[in-house]
Amino acid sequence: MTEAKLGLILTSIAVITVAVALYRQRALGRNGLVTVAAATLLVLCSMFFTQ
Repeated sequence: MTEAKLGLILTSIAVITVAVALYRQRALGRNGLVTVAAATLLVLCSMFFTQ
């Protein structure tokens, strides 16, 4: 695994963690949380497998 792929994984985890924290503070709705998680995972998969 290259450093770029590791960076993608860590960044995706950070983005999803922030989204969950915002959801717990009621600053982000359930639909927003699902959208953030789905978009992040989609970008992660597309960039991870094309590098």
